[in-house]
Amino acid sequence: MQRKKISFAILTAIVGLGTLLSGCGENGEVTSTVSSNSQGEPGQFATKMKISMFNQGTFNAAAPIPPRDEDIQRQMLENEMNIDLDMMIPQAGQATTKLNTLIAGGDIPDLIFLKSRADLAQYYDQGVLADLTPYLDQFPELQKRFSDDSWEAMSYQGKTIGVPGYDNVNGISRSFFIRNDWLKKLNMEVPTTPDELFEVMKAFTEKDPDGNGKNDTYGFIGGMNKEGNLQTYGFDSLMWMFGVNPPSAIEVKDNEPVFLFIDPKMKEALAYINNMMTAKVVDPDWVTMNSPDLLDQKMFKGKVGFMIRDARRLEPDYQQKMKEISGEVPEWIVIPPMKGPYGDQIVERKSFQGNSWAISAKADKDKIIRILSMLNYLFTDKEAYPNFAYGIKGIHWDLVDGKIKNKTSELSKEMKEKYLWVDHYRMPRRGDDAEYFSFQNPKTAEAFMNNQKYVGPTLPGNLLTPDPSDTLDADRQRFINESLVKFMTGKEPLSNWDNFLQTLDTKFDMQKYKDTAIKQFKEAGLIK
Repeated sequence: MQRKKISFAILTAIVGLGTLLSGCGENGEVTSTVSSNSQGEPGQFATKMKISMFNQGTFNAAAPIPPRDEDIQRQMLENEMNIDLDMMIPQAGQATTKLNTLIAGGDIPDLIFLKSRADLAQYYDQGVLADLTPYLDQFPELQKRFSDDSWEAMSYQGKTIGVPGYDNVNGISRSFFIRNDWLKKLNMEVPTTPDELFEVMKAFTEKDPDGNGKNDTYGFIGGMNKEGNLQTYGFDSLMWMFGVNPPSAIEVKDNEPVFLFIDPKMKEALAYINNMMTAKVVDPDWVTMNSPDLLDQKMFKGKVGFMIRDARRLEPDYQQKMKEISGEVPEWIVIPPMKGPYGDQIVERKSFQGNSWAISAKADKDKIIRILSMLNYLFTDKEAYPNFAYGIKGIHWDLVDGKIKNKTSELSKEMKEKYLWVDHYRMPRRGDDAEYFSFQNPKTAEAFMNNQKYVGPTLPGNLLTPDPSDTLDADRQRFINESLVKFMTGKEPLSNWDNFLQTLDTKFDMQKYKDTAIKQFKEAGLIK
């Protein structure tokens, strides 16, 4: 198919309530009726309709659903759309089982939140989900609300089978932290290139920046998850300086897929990290760092000068933990990512839009229109936005000097627990909305906003779905990850790089993976 072109607005521009639709034309064509009702007045839809929602997209699955007369957000949706909303919240870890049980019993929910594109495609193949292509052009504001990348993730076999679930948050979790007090102590500047960063990490390791006369500081600490994957734990951020990353980092250039994890530039990235290992600027405990909590403990102890961590570590609660554990609050600052030798300056890639809203194939046209109208209202109505994103007016937010002020961080523990259920409705919150996060330290908000400049576009490799006939897929991925770790630690010399590529081809049938990528990229219109 040809890649569907959808114009998009910057996420910070939330538009007013768009066209609301009802009714169907002849010959199966969908026609629209513009509604003048933007305040939830009666008459927008003449007939009340029952909508069942399977909401595993809630931000708090443990929160009980309140009675209708206490559930302000539910009342807003029901009044605006003239519906009775029956919302199901599956318990954490039980969503798939619960949904499959409903489907097997023929009781498919009208509106289903799915957490992965693989699930979206699978349920569509099983005939569970509706094709939304004939209807979405009638909702231009909903289309504008999400980016091209997000809508592309909703495309499957030439059809749009879902609506993006909610914005992923970028530009905060992988912030580049450095000890500014150590830089000052050593009369060094904030690094801007990989070479400058290396020199800073070396000085942090060798020149006693904390002044205690002991050889107990390191330039960097990273890690890998329990499956041996380097992504999200710091080393992958160093690789981005060279424009490469582990699987599934695949982009398209000159009408060809480029597999960044075996690109020649990966050798340079691995050589850089190997130099760090050889110079002993990496805390040797990195091999045990397989969870974010362990990395946080390293940050709190104050013996590492450069880390990739969440910008929210600047918030008061985390600053207090630093003081309790190390006896001081280090002068951590968030800096821009280094600009690599090929011009890459990436804090992270925009997260893939895996989550989605899907509609039951059993829904008729009227119900599909009503559900899409509800999503249109939920995600694009300017006046409704704070009621869903922040919570209840007067409790979670209020108008202060004519501007919305999120007060969630000021609430007592008891009040927060009393209204946990508002988390069931927070999906419309924008991924770049600093007010939503209610940062207490202005430096956190500043880092969050500054990082947005260095969030790269989503890579097309995320669109790939596993080929069931590719029996070597899991072993191939494991071999790639293990090999990258061996190269960067020096257990395998980089002179064996060509042998690594040859083994991928001969033992793990890399060509089959490449063929799968080419086939699916062609289907998505990314290559011709």
